[in-house]
Amino acid sequence: MLSPADAFIAVANATAAIVEKAPPYVTYHVRGTFHAAGEGTADRTVTVRTDDGLSIVHDDASGKDELRPPFPASPAFDALSSFTLNGQITISNGKGPHHDGDMRITNVHPLHYESVASRADAVSRSIKGYVVTYADDATPALGHIHLERNAAMHDRKWLRDVWYDPATLLPSRIVWGGENDFTLDTHYQIVADHWLLSTITASEIVHAPFWLGRMSIFISGSYDGYQFSDAAPDPRLLPSPAASATKEP
Repeated sequence: MLSPADAFIAVANATAAIVEKAPPYVTYHVRGTFHAAGEGTADRTVTVRTDDGLSIVHDDASGKDELRPPFPASPAFDALSSFTLNGQITISNGKGPHHDGDMRITNVHPLHYESVASRADAVSRSIKGYVVTYADDATPALGHIHLERNAAMHDRKWLRDVWYDPATLLPSRIVWGGENDFTLDTHYQIVADHWLLSTITASEIVHAPFWLGRMSIFISGSYDGYQFSDAAPDPRLLPSPAASATKEP
């Protein structure tokens, strides 16, 4: 049986490998909810170019679409990698309060989880910044790795729990915690052999300058209706950067 640290590294490697094999173009429907100085819900149909995240985001209510990052996160979002949470919420008072949002969660670059050999007689490994253990509810059918920060962890956000399928080593759920009550909770599903988001939620308390006030921010998305394509389903998503790189100068 793998040690908890070895199991975590295996899960991270399996995740990185399947993300690299994500379909070139993915279309999906998402229902997004966001809270910040009000509440809003949006139903959107998104077509994303996986290699760089360029997307056509169609708002089902207004019928409008535009090129921008995928909402609220790319279907192949890797919650074992570093990420940013940003965006905005607008409020209008036309025929009644209306809340719209472009909040999004975006991968920055893959994290490298360092494996550090212990000084114990029985050689084992640990993950820098964490104490890694199997959770009490882990079973042969559903793995569950729990991570606690140690003295080497200085990041403002940190991994807490990873649930995964022991047969494939692919995560079914990943949870982060952080300062200012930050939480990121992602659930995944397998669709046509692709590892993709099922739901994603993130929340955080944002403080005003000089701590003169604070606001709770919450965003969630529920994904369905996945469709895949090797070719751009819309000319606005052409040419792909990968295809351009192969052209003669």
